[in-house]
Amino acid sequence: RWKEEVEGAGVDSTGEEILARQGELRRERRREEAEVEAWALASCWDVKCASEHYFLFETTSKDNEGRRQAKRGSGMSEDKSDAAPTVTVEEVEAARCLAELLEFAILRLMRLGDLALIEQGGEEGGNGVVNPIRRATSERPVDTLKPWEPWRKLQKIRDELKAQQHRKSGHAQTWAPILSPHGTSPWLLNATRNASAYERTYLELAASAVLHHRRAGRHRFASRLEDRRAEVLVARGEHAAAARVLSGNVGGNACARDQWTRAHYWRIFRLACCQRMSGDVLAYLETLTQSFNPKLSGVAPKKTASLFQRDLEAIITDAAVAEPRWGAFPFLETELSIDSEGAGGPMGGKSSQPLPFLRRKLTKHLCFVGDELRFSLGVHSHLPRPIAVNGIRLYLLTLEQYQRVYRRDGVVAEDDAFRILAVDAPVDVCPGRNEFTFEWQPMTPDTYVLATVEIQWKEASFFYDSALLRKPMIGLDIRPSEPTQTIELNPLFLIPGHVQNVRLVFHSGSDVITEGLVRLICSEGLLVVPPRTDPSRLDEAWSDECVIPLDACGPGKKIVITTLVKSSTIKHDNDDVAADMMGGSSAVQTMRAKVETRYRNESYDAVMASGEGEPESDPMRTMLQAMVTTLDRSALAVDDVSAFLFGDDRVVANISLQCNSPVPFYIKEWHLDLPPPLKVEEDGDLNKGMFCHAIPEGEMLLFGFRCVRTDGPSSSSGREEPRCERPLLRVVLQDDFGKTFLQVLPVNLEDIYRKLRKEDAHAELYTATAELTCATAEGTVGHPVPFTYELNLQSLATPRQRRRSSLEGTSVSSVAGCPMLYTIVSDGSDWIVSGKVQGLIRPNLGSEEEERISLQFRGIPTQSGVLRNFPELFLEYLPTKDDVKNCGDMMRPPITVQCKNPDCFQSFAYTTSLSLAVPAVLEEF
Repeated sequence: RWKEEVEGAGVDSTGEEILARQGELRRERRREEAEVEAWALASCWDVKCASEHYFLFETTSKDNEGRRQAKRGSGMSEDKSDAAPTVTVEEVEAARCLAELLEFAILRLMRLGDLALIEQGGEEGGNGVVNPIRRATSERPVDTLKPWEPWRKLQKIRDELKAQQHRKSGHAQTWAPILSPHGTSPWLLNATRNASAYERTYLELAASAVLHHRRAGRHRFASRLEDRRAEVLVARGEHAAAARVLSGNVGGNACARDQWTRAHYWRIFRLACCQRMSGDVLAYLETLTQSFNPKLSGVAPKKTASLFQRDLEAIITDAAVAEPRWGAFPFLETELSIDSEGAGGPMGGKSSQPLPFLRRKLTKHLCFVGDELRFSLGVHSHLPRPIAVNGIRLYLLTLEQYQRVYRRDGVVAEDDAFRILAVDAPVDVCPGRNEFTFEWQPMTPDTYVLATVEIQWKEASFFYDSALLRKPMIGLDIRPSEPTQTIELNPLFLIPGHVQNVRLVFHSGSDVITEGLVRLICSEGLLVVPPRTDPSRLDEAWSDECVIPLDACGPGKKIVITTLVKSSTIKHDNDDVAADMMGGSSAVQTMRAKVETRYRNESYDAVMASGEGEPESDPMRTMLQAMVTTLDRSALAVDDVSAFLFGDDRVVANISLQCNSPVPFYIKEWHLDLPPPLKVEEDGDLNKGMFCHAIPEGEMLLFGFRCVRTDGPSSSSGREEPRCERPLLRVVLQDDFGKTFLQVLPVNLEDIYRKLRKEDAHAELYTATAELTCATAEGTVGHPVPFTYELNLQSLATPRQRRRSSLEGTSVSSVAGCPMLYTIVSDGSDWIVSGKVQGLIRPNLGSEEEERISLQFRGIPTQSGVLRNFPELFLEYLPTKDDVKNCGDMMRPPITVQCKNPDCFQSFAYTTSLSLAVPAVLEEF
């Protein structure tokens, strides 16, 4: 085609005419292409404007609807309701299509710019004028090809560079028109007028495309266009606007989230370039600290990191960075811990406490006032070169103040800290891990939080708040130190009925005593007087309580207080005796000494004098107690008493005593006195040789006695022994000096005596025992079964009679020798009895063999099945002629027979039967 058009110039045309003709044809072709591009771009521009109005209307409508729904649902006003609008699938799809359409419009604008610049004087595909958009978004931006100016030098020439850029933008060269003014939109003609207008049109189209990409959820597409917008703004000299675009792009963290670390670092680098050119010191400082993130260390060029640190060291000296409170930036990472030797050791521990206002847990280490605590702070520096910081401080807050701070604004200030621990300056922080130590000796008990670590570097201070870090929060549970004070109260016991000196010795130990109070409290029967009382007024000064002030003293001091105590003789009344028999004890005369002191740790003065900033604290409190008792107080107290029967007339009594004496003693002798019908057998003392050593306080003593039951107070010697009203254990005690005193202890044996009285009430009952045995365990209905009753008449002798016979060596002689009538009946059972079912028995209870009699008979089961009811045996005395002659019509006592029957008997039905079967109707044969 070009050949044909050039040949149409004529045969006689010169070379210049042919070339002119060829250039004219190219211009015409470019104008035609520009018209087509303009038409496509104008259509897309109209869609852009319409979409902006559409989405603005949809967003406003949904906001209003959401407010109305929130108002109806919660009763709030429309101003206070802020319901987020919902995005439908159709809107997301529409935003995607519109974004792609605007991407197409951007390509058309780029081509239109290329055509306009070619028309301006460049050559397509040659080295002429380059499209400003293509130049700005090239692989290596123009500003990166220039040398990196130091920060201080850049501060001096920044105003000059801004002036040059302003003059350059004010004298922009006008482009040659490539579009016809007829039928072309004014905005399009304006876009191709010069480079500045062309760039503004590109920025507007790209901003709209970014908005639609984000509505469609295509954040990577939006991020890519934002990068290009920023580069165009940089080329225009609008570094502040470019920094805002890149800041949002870096803050979105799309590349970091997708682990595109190189792309993320490039954006941080471009953001830093914009901020340093715009002169935004605070924003540039934050960007520089973010560039040393450990996740980016693998992709950051060493030269770039070195340049960034050089700028960081220059910016940190600017007074403008001193005012803001900088947070925990990643160029320095901190890790706080407590040495196990200082807290959580043998005397400490750990506990966890939830913090609802933070939704986290606080790990508390248990410590005490005066402990030397040591905190380790690990600072990991990601800078390529070492730095020298002004100081490192650790803020300790009480838990109550910490809660108030976070309910207020969450910012820990210096005024909020209870104590600030610091590392002496200067402090060198080298690349890698650095270890620093804080030491603290607390003097105030409370719960503390290791709230914040502050690193002061030149004019800036970086605060690493524990609540914002993803590490365990550390706390301290400081409790009052264990008091080392002691008291001694002498003598160890008081003598009844005498006035004695009581000596109280107070030792301060290692504590510093600020003040104290001594209280001497006496029980009933004891009286005390204040120290240094005038002897002439002694009778008026006796009282049951005395208060004595205790002077302040330092560590290692001793204070002695001496006074007089008067003890009266204790008298036991009947109520006390009854209480003793029930296992209790009477009131004991005691004098208690209570010493209340306010003290401080021995290191308090040294810590306060060191000037390290430890706040003054209130003294700690403690109470010491001691007690002295009268000697008449039961040195031995009955702890437990038990008794049980064995044999016919024997009882074993176990008595346990508890020693309450403040001084050891020996048991010299003991004896158990029992009222009738019990007495201790001659060899019934089971404790011989057991108590031959000193008995200390709190020791348990166990006594055992074997007793026998008697019917009267007479003894084997023939003389009557003195009766005692209640069981008493008499114990004679002996101290180291040979002094003896008697302890009379009531013993509660009421349970065993109640059993004996109940047995005496039934002592005259006459009872015989019998055991029924069956020759076989099964049989058939109607067949006889042999039975035998084994009758034991030994129990017919009453317990009282048997006891007399055993004690006096005589045989039992009573109605047991009279003949008895026995009767075996089957009433109410499943048997018919036969044989000798009634007869006489003439027992002789003098020998055990004749006390057992066998009665044999036969029983016939009357029904089949398991039979559990058996015939019964009855006994009764028959009067003899001698009884009628001597006793007249005296009634014989009844006899109760206790029978033991077999468990059951299996009875079967008949096994054979003769019978004839006939049909019901005879006619069938």
